[in-house]
Amino acid sequence: GRGSPRRRFYGLSPSHLKRQRSASFSSMLAKLLRPACQGALRHGSAGQIAVVAQRHSSNGISEPWPMGVPTKVQELALPTMARVDEAKVLHPAFYVDKDIHDLQIEHIFGKQWFAVGHTAEVSKPGDVKVVDLPDCSVILTCDRTGKLNAFYNTCRHRGARIASPELTSCKQLVCPYHWWAYRLDGTLKSAPHSGFQEARKKDLNLKPVPGVSTFAGVIFLNHQPSPPPLSDMLGDLQHKFARYDLDDLELHGVKYYDVAGDWKLVAENFVDYYHIDAVHPALAKFSQVKDHKAYQARGQHICFVTSPLTDSGGPGDSDQFNPFRRLLPVERSAALFCQAFPNVSFTIYPHSVYTLIVLPSKEVGKSREQLSMLMAPGAKLPGESPERYHEKKEALMSFVSTVNDEDVVVIEKLQRGLQSSSRCSMNGEYVPAYDWPVHRFHNLVLNSLRGTVMEENLTNNLGDEFAAQVAASEQETSISLEQLAVLDTEPLPFLEQPFVVECTEATQESGPATEGECTKDSGPAAEAVTLSL
Repeated sequence: GRGSPRRRFYGLSPSHLKRQRSASFSSMLAKLLRPACQGALRHGSAGQIAVVAQRHSSNGISEPWPMGVPTKVQELALPTMARVDEAKVLHPAFYVDKDIHDLQIEHIFGKQWFAVGHTAEVSKPGDVKVVDLPDCSVILTCDRTGKLNAFYNTCRHRGARIASPELTSCKQLVCPYHWWAYRLDGTLKSAPHSGFQEARKKDLNLKPVPGVSTFAGVIFLNHQPSPPPLSDMLGDLQHKFARYDLDDLELHGVKYYDVAGDWKLVAENFVDYYHIDAVHPALAKFSQVKDHKAYQARGQHICFVTSPLTDSGGPGDSDQFNPFRRLLPVERSAALFCQAFPNVSFTIYPHSVYTLIVLPSKEVGKSREQLSMLMAPGAKLPGESPERYHEKKEALMSFVSTVNDEDVVVIEKLQRGLQSSSRCSMNGEYVPAYDWPVHRFHNLVLNSLRGTVMEENLTNNLGDEFAAQVAASEQETSISLEQLAVLDTEPLPFLEQPFVVECTEATQESGPATEGECTKDSGPAAEAVTLSL
């Protein structure tokens, strides 16, 4: 009814009330039956008894929520868990409510893979990076063998914090409390005056983070024992990134931000290209809103492109740097934008990359953001002086920093606005043509709280124009020997880098293309060859 406390608190429309009552009844039933279920299990009942609250989305599908997720959260999620043209924007409580904030940290950053830095930051023996998380601190190290490690930042003696974020390089990790010292592979080196024998020391190494993995030059962690492979989360990203040599990037610059905004707003802002004209005047000339196209497939991510990019006399123009060597022609004139859930954003230009890694704070409505700019291998133009190359990189870093500075301003305004929206319990509205990436991110958040993967049926048909162009370009790079035989000595325009000749016979040779040329003599005799760029 109009005076219902639930209606006043949640602000849901009458069309959702029936589903609310169903979810509330399921939760109440779970609470009533839980003691009986526990009693049955204590007495060795055959089979397991599980009672879970059911959620009922607007598409009529009924799926379980974990019992640790309060009914309040389930009800607030309902309006968003529908197709984008029917859904409401994620409720403001998900950005300002302390209980919901803690729930997200537990279910998303406590149970899933998340990004913490770049391999380039800890690439040399002795490199160290300290990452502070809402509920713990982690030390990343590169040990003397060159291996990447991740340990919890706590001494095995009394649990003191060992390292601070200012530490970036060292020979050993020393606890400041009692001088226990650890090698960068985590083994205990010394414990003064303890009298411990070597056998005892071996049991007192630093506690490793269970899951450590890398992708595209980014370090991911997972707190879960025996976590699933990172590739399970990435979906088709490995294919999309295949020709970008992201493991060999040159790290140019890093800038940190303490943002007065929820971590999700940083990610949402990245995938929201609807705001470019209003917020980013310089970027709008280079990456126009009308040229943004979906590049989405299955996986825990959001992807789209700007194609074509528009040279505008700025530091990111195509003639400023050499591109990634193995890109297809269509990729050389496009920018790829990808948000790998939950917390790393990739902007991949043909010649450079900048990433945003955001981590939540323990405090609601606060987050810590790391902007990094990295250059493609061989981005420096032939004959260019190191000084000129550095100057151009600095100009590009200034450009991307300015864009991000502009974003932080609107993110913090949005956080303040959501505080008011929560007070009046107002859900925002999606504009489907532009907001499908934000809607997808919202549902990735909600699915993570439920412990499930993204429901692809919630996304409208986005089109596959750019994906079709990439597929066609891939097809064009496969050249038969019969085609090569009719060539004289004219160079193929796209062979501007080393190539590999793969033959149908057992023989296989490789070598650099001479001055960009490939002729009928460019490889061993065979019925067919493929030039893999």
